[in-house]
Amino acid sequence: MRRVDSVIIEWRKARQRPELVTGEFIINGRPFLEHCELATKQTYDVVSPVGWTTPDYQSAFVERLLLRQPAVLPSGRREVLVCPECADLGCGCISADMASEGDYFVWSEIGYENDYDPEMSVIFPMGQFVIPKDELLHQIRRYIPDII
Repeated sequence: MRRVDSVIIEWRKARQRPELVTGEFIINGRPFLEHCELATKQTYDVVSPVGWTTPDYQSAFVERLLLRQPAVLPSGRREVLVCPECADLGCGCISADMASEGDYFVWSEIGYENDYDPEMSVIFPMGQFVIPKDELLHQIRRYIPDII
């Protein structure tokens, strides 16, 4: 049987930028960023774009996250955490290969990349997350209610 992961989105101050409050993805009780940093033994200055980017950016981000629109990264992967200054993917982002499998989204091949230099892409030595679609959509709607 497949392990299913829990996800919530919670308002939190960005660790490296306490003036920035963002809707952080918490998976199995731990921030997604922390999962990545534990796997790589490195720190990353990236945050969720939920709550602080423009409404248009957030809508586009969520449409990609829910696999309703194509990825914008040349790798075909989808950004999860972005630059806390500008959310520009050229600054680098933590991304994942995302797939839809029945009632679940599967985030795999989690890594760090930008949108212009494929040589800079690094896949982290970590497994995948299997997230119930309804749970993720419910959490997103708590912070971005206009998402259908």
